[in-house]
Amino acid sequence: MTSIERVRRKQNIREAEGYLELISLFEDRWQLDPDLRVRLADRAIECLSEISNPQGFKPHILFLKGQAHRLAGRYPEAVDCFEQSTRLDSENLHALLALGWCYKRVDRIDLAIKVLQEAVALEPETAISHYNLACYWALTGNVTQTVRELAIAFDLDGKYRDRVATEPDFDLVRESPHFQALLSVNV
Repeated sequence: MTSIERVRRKQNIREAEGYLELISLFEDRWQLDPDLRVRLADRAIECLSEISNPQGFKPHILFLKGQAHRLAGRYPEAVDCFEQSTRLDSENLHALLALGWCYKRVDRIDLAIKVLQEAVALEPETAISHYNLACYWALTGNVTQTVRELAIAFDLDGKYRDRVATEPDFDLVRESPHFQALLSVNV
């Protein structure tokens, strides 16, 4: 690979990352027009598809393509990219989290749980992994596992306690005495 090809690959990756950042930058406050969101996501994928020799960057490129599909609402395509990315780099926590998130959206909670268990095993001190795993267990109605993972998330980062009240994933277990007991513990 020539130095020009390496520079161009880096430019394409950075450009794609820029489009993805534009889509998600103010996501919490303002919703981007859905058509513009899809166009930006597609442009990110185009940039990544122009890379002719990905070499050691293939897991990252697949991750970025997965993110683009996810942000465009194309969850089956995102799952495919994230699965390929995690096969090539099984220690990418962000790819595992994104894959679990997308499995949930394609109604494969069993796979979402499995992949989040891998994420927890990979980095047990990461609160978001435990919190998301608690969400997925809650969707199955498993109060014991939900409370266990949620307690760990709270211990690692107390800010997750504030999210529970508005998180619909917990609706199936919300009235459980064990769930209520966990929420009533003052920290």
